[in-house]
Amino acid sequence: MRRMLSLAITIPVAALIIVAIVYVVGFRKTLDAVRQAGPMAFAGVGALTAIFLVLQSAAWAALNRPIHHRVRFHTLLGAVVVGLAGNILTPSTFLGGEPLKVVYVGRTAHLPYHEVAGSVVLSKYLEAISFIFFFSFSTIVAAVSYRDVLFGPLFALGVLILVLGAVSLAFCAVLWLSLSRRWHPLAALVGWLARLPLLTGYFAGLRERAAKMEDQVSRVFCEEAAAARTAFVALFVGHVTVFLKPAAFFHLGARLDMGLGELCLIFVVGQALLAFQLTPAGAGTLDGGLIGTFALVGLSEAQAMAFLLCLRFWDAAVVGGGTILATRVGAHLISGRGPHEEEPPPRP
Repeated sequence: MRRMLSLAITIPVAALIIVAIVYVVGFRKTLDAVRQAGPMAFAGVGALTAIFLVLQSAAWAALNRPIHHRVRFHTLLGAVVVGLAGNILTPSTFLGGEPLKVVYVGRTAHLPYHEVAGSVVLSKYLEAISFIFFFSFSTIVAAVSYRDVLFGPLFALGVLILVLGAVSLAFCAVLWLSLSRRWHPLAALVGWLARLPLLTGYFAGLRERAAKMEDQVSRVFCEEAAAARTAFVALFVGHVTVFLKPAAFFHLGARLDMGLGELCLIFVVGQALLAFQLTPAGAGTLDGGLIGTFALVGLSEAQAMAFLLCLRFWDAAVVGGGTILATRVGAHLISGRGPHEEEPPPRP
């Protein structure tokens, strides 16, 4: 109930922030930029969003095969939409909707939640590793392409970009070691939390389930290399679709072609801002950061705002679709009936 109340407050606030920013930029200028972009630019970004969702689902499907989870692709796609909707509405575009994905697939496919959670966690780990590789590459290209600016007038921003890249690589190394050496960081964290007086009851018995889930994650990663590679490639290409959104928008709309350095800088700043969003979809922080970044690459505030409105449009479409799907599964949870879409898979 508190989460619903929080969303009921933050979503209108986010909308008001966007309206306020458009007002500052200029309604007429922004409208002219949107018209110049036209429907093809919006459709191009929408197509990349759809491809991203399909690639996420394909990666999850690849990781389900080694653990004998026979889940239909459209069920995985629905769960990915629900999860992404949760990420858009929560304080990080990378985390927040994963429990929704677990409940959606577990309830629809009649699978144990801890096993579904294992496949979701492994997918998230591989997504993080693939993202860090792409983010680090973009960081290096952006730093080299804009070295005169980033290590001159905008020295603080340049240092911040390099620090983010270094921290990401360190996190990637730790994550890889955790998987390859079959460590149990989540189980250790749960065990530590269970010692706290106020949380003992909440985390009682959870440590053993977390350890089993992490065993499943490490086993698939270490012993099912083909499935892990397939998922990694699909997730990596998914990051490429996000990277290409500005290029598609401005090429299809204003017939402007963006260079690799420009795209890398936009990607790095945008992803860094979305990692710590304070409002749904980072309304306010993402807008301000990208407007400044677009100015650095030679585009106007109105053009930046038109692109951001396009992103918001497709975010709203994902949230709407995810809400419909989540409501459907929620109704089955309340009624105590499953969707009866799939029978439980035979256990090996």
